[in-house]
Amino acid sequence: MPSSLSPQVAQQTLGLPTLGLPSLAYARALPADFSHMLGVVGYGAARPEALPPGCPFIAAPLAPVDGVPAYELWTAETAVRPFAAGPVQGAYSDDLAFGCVRLEEVPGRTLEEVVEQAYLAIFDFLSGSGFAEPIRFWNYLTAILGDDRGMERYRRFNIGRHRAYLARLHQAVPPAASGVGGHEGTSAVYFLAAREAAQPVENPRQVSAYEYPQQYGPRSPSFSRAGIYGEALFISGTASIVGHETRHKGDLPAQTEETLENLRAVINNAGQTAALADSQGWALKIYLHDPLARALVEPALVAMFGMAAQLLYLHGEVCRPDLLIEIEAYYRP
Repeated sequence: MPSSLSPQVAQQTLGLPTLGLPSLAYARALPADFSHMLGVVGYGAARPEALPPGCPFIAAPLAPVDGVPAYELWTAETAVRPFAAGPVQGAYSDDLAFGCVRLEEVPGRTLEEVVEQAYLAIFDFLSGSGFAEPIRFWNYLTAILGDDRGMERYRRFNIGRHRAYLARLHQAVPPAASGVGGHEGTSAVYFLAAREAAQPVENPRQVSAYEYPQQYGPRSPSFSRAGIYGEALFISGTASIVGHETRHKGDLPAQTEETLENLRAVINNAGQTAALADSQGWALKIYLHDPLARALVEPALVAMFGMAAQLLYLHGEVCRPDLLIEIEAYYRP
């Protein structure tokens, strides 16, 4: 990958071949059939005993705002097979791979080193599984805004990720991603990958994250605002940012509306405006600084995405102290 993560981003959907798309569900209980299960993410939940040993599971350091454990279930259209590479556990189908790794911080290793080594292990997984193109990352970092030897932990995370991307990522633009802070447990990364790269999409209302000025850290966050894979749309974690600056500090309703405007801009730029009429196709995660704030934001979300959209509300810290909400979205027709 070139030393600069700032090439020109295509602004329209490319004609991709027919691809097996992943299905996403948020559930309070696990299904009975795991034959097509790519991976499971637990929120406020440990690995269930009923989960087959070969099915990858990662416990996220975030919990649902209502305190009831929840699971994020990624399934494929064909049967899956387990696969591991070093610390990375995963599985793959005919078209997709899922993987996860814990960020084990130990004395004597900097956070940058831990993140870099975890991402290099992810690229080993991608090479070994034959699914060389990451299409979506989720990064959950405990104490994301905490100080680590004079620098914010999220900024140190970005340094480590950037190093690994420079060494191993061959895509011109980094894939879609979320980076959210957890309150307890071990930091974790999980991802989806395919044989074809997703088509990156940016937001005309925002500076591309990988082009942020250095006031946000020595290395910019390495992700695109969204990615199109076949007919599926992966939207990265999105917040109340215009240009590169936070808007509406301290005002949650206003931040929610600004965030929804950014989501609408990404959806429009992806050529997916009609998707907003397909409520059943949407699944969103809403990260809230205040776990009691769900009632303030839910009406606006339902108004935009419809009553049938899956909404999972999580207690998480956004990567800036002045941001109160972050929203990510997945759409499959």
